[in-house]
Amino acid sequence: MKHLCFALSLVLLLSSCQKDLASKDEVITAVVASDANSPLKSHSLTFTSNYAVNPGEVPPFSFTKIQYPDARVKSIRMLSRKNPIYPGFAKEAVELIGNFTYAAKTKVEGPWNSVHLAYLKGTKEVWEYYKLPNGAGARRSVSKTNVDLKFYLNAAGYCLQVTALNGEESYPYSKEYALVNLYYLDKEPVGYPYMASLLVRDGQREAFRSYDAVLDASSDVLTFTPILNRKLSTVTISYDYNIPRGSKNYSFIPTQNLLSQEYSLLEVMQWLPQPTHQRKTGAGTFYLPNGTKIVQGQVYQNYKFDANGNQTSLTYGDNVLQKTTWHVQP
Repeated sequence: MKHLCFALSLVLLLSSCQKDLASKDEVITAVVASDANSPLKSHSLTFTSNYAVNPGEVPPFSFTKIQYPDARVKSIRMLSRKNPIYPGFAKEAVELIGNFTYAAKTKVEGPWNSVHLAYLKGTKEVWEYYKLPNGAGARRSVSKTNVDLKFYLNAAGYCLQVTALNGEESYPYSKEYALVNLYYLDKEPVGYPYMASLLVRDGQREAFRSYDAVLDASSDVLTFTPILNRKLSTVTISYDYNIPRGSKNYSFIPTQNLLSQEYSLLEVMQWLPQPTHQRKTGAGTFYLPNGTKIVQGQVYQNYKFDANGNQTSLTYGDNVLQKTTWHVQP
């Protein structure tokens, strides 16, 4: 659900709108690069939750990553909820399964001069969960689409842009639009991060900001607010300013997963900047069809770290354990 570009809320978890759009990006045959300066090493490898898997209900968020020998991510499986867990919303989750390849540092047109490139090919499947007459849980596939994404990353390993090479992406704004590019403009070049989407409508490209970010004095994101559609989820995050991040590495269930699946994926891959202070709470605000405002949130507490400063677990306010495993360098 972290930084941008949720929205970059990722992993995208939203309704599909398809267009036969030809991407203008040059398609590069990607291999596992031997570039020793590549910043795309894997960090956290799995995220699991002690929440029970109840029959007919959406399972808790999880991800599993498998590595290449050089420790970069080879494949990923991520399961995220698609809708708020609330009466009246479909009990649906999005399962992202795919394989990553990489290209060495590459010169590109645009403001970045040269970037590292990563590619993801796979599928994004929406599952609906329900109960059988005997009370057992079951699920059925609602939709399945191909994922073909190209990531532009800077020298720090942060994602600057995501391009859908197949010309189709999920976006919950209008069927007239098809999301083509998703940008994360990082703090250093612009000083004010937000999500900007490059859209295609009737063959014409037009850029607009879909979510604005409000930052605190430490440049930690406090809110992501939808600009064009107030019924989309607004994300609010708070921090414990008595606990600076230092050299610790956090692993959070995406707070922004109602914003976009790609953004959730960026969080999971740790291709977005980490907060400068420890997170205390995260919440999403959404609206029912009758206009009723609903807020769902979590309290983060009891952080545990390994000897390398990697967060291995935390508990939510209801004392449910969330666990992360990490790659250990030989």
